[in-house]
Amino acid sequence: MHFEFSFPLRMARNALSTDCRQTVQASYRTIRKTTAAITVLAASIVLASCGGGDDDNGPTRSGDVLATDAQVVAHVQQSNIGFFPGINDRPAGTWRWQGEPAPRVLVHIPAPGSGYDTEQDLAQKAQRAVDLINRRLAGLLVLETVDEVPASGNHIRVRYGTSYVPPGSTNYDSYCANVSTGPNLGQMIVPDSENGIGSNPVYVNLGNGRCNVTQDIVTHEFGHALGLAYHFEGFGDGPPVSTAFWDVLATLYGNPVSTPATALVVVRSSD
Repeated sequence: MHFEFSFPLRMARNALSTDCRQTVQASYRTIRKTTAAITVLAASIVLASCGGGDDDNGPTRSGDVLATDAQVVAHVQQSNIGFFPGINDRPAGTWRWQGEPAPRVLVHIPAPGSGYDTEQDLAQKAQRAVDLINRRLAGLLVLETVDEVPASGNHIRVRYGTSYVPPGSTNYDSYCANVSTGPNLGQMIVPDSENGIGSNPVYVNLGNGRCNVTQDIVTHEFGHALGLAYHFEGFGDGPPVSTAFWDVLATLYGNPVSTPATALVVVRSSD
């Protein structure tokens, strides 16, 4: 069974509104109740970040969010494990990019066009996000940038100016970037039957031509591309990224695929 689905997660500057959360939760319950009868669910998802720190090296300490071990486990459950359990007949537990001893994920960052300052800026921020993830998740995950689009195998593709904006919307700041199955699309990436990344390739769409894409927004979107589906405190609820975000991501990749929440060992990210 194949699904294309998403919900509009509109962020008011740094945080999702209460109405938005209630709408997402209600839609999620409705979809789960009707999964068996659905062949294609066409809706639109945008996990767009707007606002946040402009620090090129990550979140500022003044806006940082920390998480206890219990909170890290709860965030992994909420953002990853609880994302449509059973879709594509996937096993219970965590899902993410796979590989031993650590996943190696190719990332294509296209060369910016000559004279296109915005593309040059986005390309630099994408590379900084890759470098930061490799440093904070050292030994757990390797992102490798490539100059050419890989001929085979799953990978991440960065694109400029292709963030999905719903038809008729002029709220460009709330749809500044997203991760999806293609450019200018709102379909959310999904796990496969073995709890790997089922969508191939995974697109990180940066900018829509009418918003300011900060470094934290770019890093935030890579978090979605790596398997954090839903926002939590310190990842879209509040700042786009934070210490809590890094620890949740480290815990996701520091435990085997398909680990249930009850068996998670909390892993703290490298400084």
